[in-house]
Amino acid sequence: MVHVGVLSLLGLTAMFLAGTEARCSSGSQIECHANSQCIAITSVCDSGKHCNDGSDEDPYVCETWTRTSQGCGAGSVRCGYNCWSIADACTRSDCRSQVNPRMCEMVRAGKLNLPQKTPEGMNMTSGIVAVLTTAVNTSLKNQKRDCPMLYTRVGQLCLALFSPAKVPWPEARQFCRSIYGDLVKFDNLSDFGHLVLYMRNSRLTTDFWVGGRFDLDTNAWSWTVDDSVMPLGTPYWAVRHSSSCVRRPPPHTDPFSSPTTALPDAPCFTNTQAPAQRQEGWCSALTYEHYYYMTDQSCQEERSPLCMLEADDDDDQLNEEPEGKV
Repeated sequence: MVHVGVLSLLGLTAMFLAGTEARCSSGSQIECHANSQCIAITSVCDSGKHCNDGSDEDPYVCETWTRTSQGCGAGSVRCGYNCWSIADACTRSDCRSQVNPRMCEMVRAGKLNLPQKTPEGMNMTSGIVAVLTTAVNTSLKNQKRDCPMLYTRVGQLCLALFSPAKVPWPEARQFCRSIYGDLVKFDNLSDFGHLVLYMRNSRLTTDFWVGGRFDLDTNAWSWTVDDSVMPLGTPYWAVRHSSSCVRRPPPHTDPFSSPTTALPDAPCFTNTQAPAQRQEGWCSALTYEHYYYMTDQSCQEERSPLCMLEADDDDDQLNEEPEGKV
């Protein structure tokens, strides 16, 4: 699980991210983002600003917020034959498909959380990144351990699942490289399976960026760490429901080409399998919504970095400055 040193560092990081603890006494209320003001959960994203800072109508919140569902009242969700409050729906497994995990994270925390960006675009200050970089460097040099500080052994990989950060894909990769790693790449089914099992057992609900994107140079979905092509289809990529019935072509196995066209007599189905996009600006993520199978997402969306350690215990390598170029 998590090293004691990691917990200490995350405690230090929390000092930089002060003000995230909710203060509302009622479970039917939620705290605004920038102050201790409490409003009713049913007032969030109702087209009227109730928070002085406007966070209850912020697009980042409202794009995931459920107001009403199939004849239920404001702030209620229908699961089966019953209507449940948002707070209750977020705790029920039969409501999982009806609520967004990011909304439920805020409801459980009792606070509307928005990305906090610096002028450079990251929601972590350079001071925090410097502290973490130094910690990993020192740990690699001075400690004989399975994985260095911030990293956890998952199967054959040393991984850092840094959920405090919510950043676009380029900044996520830059952060991983600052702590002597890179966004994770899956070389085999074993590594992928160990990670999915670890996330499930750790009850994680955070969405993570991984190290794949559509690359114009290779004209394929590629791993950025070495420009090798990513595997397509089962079992890495998520199956997504489609609102229309689409005739299904043969399995897509050539990473350098678009999916083939289905034959006229091919059966149609209402499910598709990512990646759906073959254009610049799309990156790969593991999302809670899709049970941590890979999906293609806009690279400018904000998710957490999932880093894998690249450096070995090599003094020459550690004495070099980590790359900051993406």
